[in-house]
Amino acid sequence: MRKLNIAVCDDEEYYRSEIRTLLTAYKNETGYDLTVSEWESAASLTEAANSGAEDYDLLFLDVEMPGLSGIDAAAKLRSIGRDTIICFVTAHKGYAYDAYGVDAVGYIAKPITYTDIKKIIETAEMYLSYRRNRAAAEKRYLEIISGRANIIIDLDKVVYIEKRRNQCVFHCTDGEQICYDSLRHIYSRLDHGQFLYIHQGYIANFPHVKEVLRDHVCFGSGMEAPLSRRYYEMIRQRYMDKVNRIMAEAGMNNPFHKPPSPTASDESEHNHHDAE
Repeated sequence: MRKLNIAVCDDEEYYRSEIRTLLTAYKNETGYDLTVSEWESAASLTEAANSGAEDYDLLFLDVEMPGLSGIDAAAKLRSIGRDTIICFVTAHKGYAYDAYGVDAVGYIAKPITYTDIKKIIETAEMYLSYRRNRAAAEKRYLEIISGRANIIIDLDKVVYIEKRRNQCVFHCTDGEQICYDSLRHIYSRLDHGQFLYIHQGYIANFPHVKEVLRDHVCFGSGMEAPLSRRYYEMIRQRYMDKVNRIMAEAGMNNPFHKPPSPTASDESEHNHHDAE
């Protein structure tokens, strides 16, 4: 069972309770082992962290609090070496730049939704996987620079990657991520058994391929990308191998699979028994 030690720091009990309720809902849905602590003062939180009494995997941190602000508290945590994953919680959206300055994974706006909580925990899980076992994590996750921040992409959610001028656009099942890097360099960091060129400017995550046509590849949900003649035969053959394998496996396990037709010797033996 996955474990996560979480702190919620907000001077208003209402918002602490709101986040706690959403975290409980996530725990019940996923079976994730969440331990949640609450703090009403950023100063108390940083004092406990400084003394070594408390260390958290993930921190939901209100920005505007009496005394020590959330931004200043995050800076203190970083200065004492705490690598806690920080998500700012705020009623205003003008703190994005400050979030980059203290290496926060982002911020969520009040009122908070279940989708917000779920997305932050999934992001936290990616970062924690890197810390615990970077070699294993690099097979599933890819760290890129997007804007001013380093972010981690779950490669299983990447459908295809597109070259767009001097950028690479990752088209994912849950949205898009853009980084300033060459497609060639991105490809060098991927598993070439899973990610394949389908065009000079496109790389496909093959498990997401649903159909291969003459000039494009379909991924489902209305997503598609061009397929060049250079890669057509290779992609088509690999796709057919996949389809044939799936059909063979389904056939072996299909209770309605028809038995083979009787042979001539079977017919002869059957007629002989009827004569008797």
